[in-house]
Amino acid sequence: MASMTKRRSSAAAIEWPTVFLAFFCYGTWLATGFLLWPSYPILALGALALTAALQSSLMHEVLHGHPTRNARINEAFVFLPIGVVWPFRRFKTIHLRHHADERLTDPLDDPESYY
Repeated sequence: MASMTKRRSSAAAIEWPTVFLAFFCYGTWLATGFLLWPSYPILALGALALTAALQSSLMHEVLHGHPTRNARINEAFVFLPIGVVWPFRRFKTIHLRHHADERLTDPLDDPESYY
């Protein structure tokens, strides 16, 4: 337990690559919607799908405590659910319940553990 506390305290207060990725994600989403969509809607749909997948990954990082140590600041990074049907807090509840399983990394029971 002491090593976990030491590891968390030695971690950066702000994970800047994740912060920049969040700004890139929402900036790309806005630029694609406003600039690319009017001229190239099919290309824009592909870009929007990729951006929605990226934002979903960001939501996953946020619910696990990234990019800052403050949960409210982290949640502000994903306040706009651009691709997920569930609001962030519902997604967080469901996903953390998924992690409460002792067979979480059993490749026979957990479809995310094939590797």
